[in-house]
Amino acid sequence: MLCAVLLTACGGGDGAEAKSPDLGDQDRFLHDYVEFLNESDESGLARLLDAHPQGDQDARARIKAYGGQDWDVRWSRTSEFEGVWRVDMTGTARAEDEPVRVTETVAWEDGDWVMAPLPGVVPTPSNAAGTEPPD
Repeated sequence: MLCAVLLTACGGGDGAEAKSPDLGDQDRFLHDYVEFLNESDESGLARLLDAHPQGDQDARARIKAYGGQDWDVRWSRTSEFEGVWRVDMTGTARAEDEPVRVTETVAWEDGDWVMAPLPGVVPTPSNAAGTEPPD
C-alpha cells in the first residue's frame, strides 16, 4: 500500500477551491499518471507531483519501481471517506509477464487531486498518525 504525505497533483485554476470533486477529472489525472509510468517519463511524472518539496524524488522512485510496466489504464476505486479514494491498478511485469498490483490513495484537497508518495521517499511528519511522540 502506498501511503504517506499527500502531494498536490493536478486541477486548480480560478475558483478551484469552490469546485467539487469530479471523478471524470480524477480519471484524467490517473490516465496521465499511468501514461507517465508507461513511458518512464520521470520529468512528466515530476510535474504531476511537483507540489511537494520532494516531488521529483518521488517521481524517480515511482519510475524505478513501476515505470514501463505496461499498466492497464483501467482501474477500480473505492471511497470510505468523503473526498478520499483508494485506487487499485494492475500492471504487467516486464520479463516475467506477471501481474503487478499497486494501490494508490487519491484525495480531493483544496480544489486539486492529491496523491500519496511512495513510502520512504518523503520524510514522515513527526505528528503523523502512528508515530510515537518524542520523549
